[in-house]
Amino acid sequence: QAAILAQAVNPRFFICGNHMANSGFDGNLGDPWLDRLPGVVAGAFLRKWIERRFRENLKGEVFEYAREHRLHLHLLRPAAEKTRSCHDAVPGCIVFLHGGGFLGGAPSQFYPYAHAVVQQLGMAAALCEFRTFLTHPRARIPFDAVADARRCVRFLQEEAEELGLDRRKVVLAGASSGGHLAAMAALGGSGEDGGTVGSGDCTGAQSADPKTCDADATPLNLAALVLFNPVLDLRFVEGWSQRRMSVWLGSWLLHARYSGAELEAASPVHEVRPVPYPTLIMHGTADKLVPYAEAEVFKDKMLQCGNDCRLVSFPDEGHFFFNWRVSPVNFSRCLGLISEMLSSVGLLPSERP
Repeated sequence: QAAILAQAVNPRFFICGNHMANSGFDGNLGDPWLDRLPGVVAGAFLRKWIERRFRENLKGEVFEYAREHRLHLHLLRPAAEKTRSCHDAVPGCIVFLHGGGFLGGAPSQFYPYAHAVVQQLGMAAALCEFRTFLTHPRARIPFDAVADARRCVRFLQEEAEELGLDRRKVVLAGASSGGHLAAMAALGGSGEDGGTVGSGDCTGAQSADPKTCDADATPLNLAALVLFNPVLDLRFVEGWSQRRMSVWLGSWLLHARYSGAELEAASPVHEVRPVPYPTLIMHGTADKLVPYAEAEVFKDKMLQCGNDCRLVSFPDEGHFFFNWRVSPVNFSRCLGLISEMLSSVGLLPSERP
């Protein structure tokens, strides 16, 4: 994809400590290979190599959260001295789910965000692997991937004390197809049998049919939800004629494998329910893969349910606007918006007097 024109926006954002940052957020990892962000296909087949570079160059930790599927999460934690400087608070954690059209991709897409979150916000960052068409061709994608996302969050919450994290301050974030997984995991989830939870009528009622319930369908105890140009409707109703041919092909493949009812039940736009935490959506208005109108429909339904949901538009920006490699300025603005939301609900240390 061609580089997207950067917006001349560089606001001042809160960071851990007793001052404001004038220069925004920096996503430079200091590793040319990791900075290149392996693509959808390469990322799926280079997971072990990416993992090794993550350990060696970013000094990250890797944990296996689903042994039977060989799925790992990559974890970056703030240094002990940074945590102590922030009122001795136990840090929270942002869990990032990468994009890749359910086909592939890799956690490395969000390494720049993770690095900035740790260094400048004082929170931990977890980057979750999940099943995709390329890595697990026999899996029921995206249903099984939603279950993976939920399992990854629960792993972090269950191991929070051992990892030195605050289980009450877990934020779930995702981009594109990863945004779909994050939204579905937050709104109810999807079991490995393809069933979903959530009534889609703002009641929060769950299905009584065990065939349509996740094995662990209780709501995730999240502190916030962050979505970057998320896929919110697997039936691709909004802006069909404006979408790229790759979306048409993907839609055809999904409809060939699953019924319309299954795809509707696995679409966040149809599974909206009341949630006790804020949602932030960042979306480019010129997105040809996931039209901006799709995010507007979702936001309206969230507001109708009484949820705190904010949709921030990035005028004339396409699908990849938020990536560090595409636009450092948009990257900085996105992190500023995240920082602003997290500060407003008490997830980040306040300024010292």
